[in-house]
Amino acid sequence: MLGAIYNGLSGMTAFSRGLDIISNNVANLNTPGFKLSQAQYGDIERQAGQADLPDSGMRGAGVTVDASRLSFKAGELRDTGNALDVAIDGSGFFMLDQNGERFYTRAGQFEFDKDGNLVDRATQAKVMVKTDTSAIQSFNIDSFRTYTPKATQTVTLSGNLARTGTNTDTFTVPSITTIDTSGGKQVLQAKFTRDTTNPLQWTVELFDKDNKSLGTGIILLGADGTPDANQAALTFDVTPKDLPTYTIALNIGKAGSYAGITSKADSTSNSVQMLRQDGIEIGSLTDTSFDTTGRLQLTYSNGEKLYPATLLLANFDDPSTLKQMGNGLFAASVGQLDAIATPSQSGLGNIGGGKIEMSNVDLTAQFTDLIVVQRGYQASSQTMSVANEMLQQLLSMQSGR
Repeated sequence: MLGAIYNGLSGMTAFSRGLDIISNNVANLNTPGFKLSQAQYGDIERQAGQADLPDSGMRGAGVTVDASRLSFKAGELRDTGNALDVAIDGSGFFMLDQNGERFYTRAGQFEFDKDGNLVDRATQAKVMVKTDTSAIQSFNIDSFRTYTPKATQTVTLSGNLARTGTNTDTFTVPSITTIDTSGGKQVLQAKFTRDTTNPLQWTVELFDKDNKSLGTGIILLGADGTPDANQAALTFDVTPKDLPTYTIALNIGKAGSYAGITSKADSTSNSVQMLRQDGIEIGSLTDTSFDTTGRLQLTYSNGEKLYPATLLLANFDDPSTLKQMGNGLFAASVGQLDAIATPSQSGLGNIGGGKIEMSNVDLTAQFTDLIVVQRGYQASSQTMSVANEMLQQLLSMQSGR
């Protein structure tokens, strides 16, 4: 009977702990990245010579519960509208560094802190990424808030120059927009003058916005109307006020190609324009987001994009043995090694930008477990009550002798 009391007490203790586990799971129903704990019940085998239990011939000494087992079944992916929220569709954990200690999470709620570091929103731990210069490091956005400008080096022209006609001897391209060394725009003009004896030869004179001549060059066209095979790009030095000089080359195309400047045999009109230029304006950062491969995409006001870092994911042979640390963080057990790679590599999942992974708690399953725990607790309590009544009856019988 004493054994039954001990067994019933262990059952009540175990089921009470099971209730704690269920209540914690239910309480974190809407916690991003939360992974539910599963109560693992196990019987206690009575050891020979155990002093606190009577020798009833029974081996069983009650039940114990282990609450450290975690379920890493995927949770629902939910849209948030926050571009820096990311969810893992598949295996893996985001890697975080907090004061030199490594942690792992599935929450994926990131932001840039006041110092420009990419951090976990809840813990402010730094997010680990891969860059062109390092296989694993944290990321700071401060040096990427402005897109570095690039001065124009080549301007490509296209269109047609008249081969005949008395009113087509000269022609001006009024708007050739280039980028100076500071990232600003410099609008130039190009004046074309046809040679008086050779209709396939033109002189080009370039002017800045103040109508100052920047130099002249000669364009030669072949009999087929495309640039002569010996035609080279025309170069001009542009010196804006208070800015360094930059050199541009006018590219008019190549022999045999009608993609650049041409002069058709029967053409009587001029229609030359700038096709493109390779300079890049200065730009300010307008948007940050992650693509499906975990690359951080920075978008700028000048239309340019940069991909300076890629999220790193870690995986484990047995994730269920990770230690839950709170705030959605997990830590590796002693001797537990992680396999690190970028998303979509080595069996790791893809990244969903603007999403978070919700808790994997199934409320229906938890309520079912709750009923089982309640009944188990009641049964253990009833076992103790019956054993106590039997013990009282035995004592009453002995005292009545």
